[in-house]
Amino acid sequence: MAHLVRGQTITCIESGTNWGASSRVKVVSLGVGLVSFLVTELMHLLLVPDIGRHWERLFAEGVSAVIVALLTARLMHAANQRREAALLRMQVISDMNHHIRNALAAICLTAETTQNQQCVRVISESVDRIEWALREILLRRKPLQEKERDRLWYFQARRKTQQVSEGANAVRR
Repeated sequence: MAHLVRGQTITCIESGTNWGASSRVKVVSLGVGLVSFLVTELMHLLLVPDIGRHWERLFAEGVSAVIVALLTARLMHAANQRREAALLRMQVISDMNHHIRNALAAICLTAETTQNQQCVRVISESVDRIEWALREILLRRKPLQEKERDRLWYFQARRKTQQVSEGANAVRR
């Protein structure tokens, strides 16, 4: 996972606009096209040297090499877009984590000054649940399987209903 530095910016390339602008993409795709051309020509010379006229064969190999180079450039562009999208998601997660934890710190400090122990307990449990969600859900590296998701959501819903009913009981007292 890439390391993000606070304040780092990511520039997104919009789909369909200037997808071959990177010099790295250009050099790699031209290299792949050239290698494709040379390998195809070498195979024709070694395997079937007398197939068609020489200039027609070179033209066909050149066209196929250009197509291979364009496909390579497009694939590299798509990979760069996926990487940028992942970096953007990581930045959003990092920023959300930072701001939510700051707000939770203020809530915890305020809850400690409250005299009602039941309210303090409910707030503390809620803060713990939010911190758990920030740690376990927001930073998840791979999707859960359907069975695991159902089990996790079941326990979350159960805890939530218990806490809501306990909170309502505390307010009534």
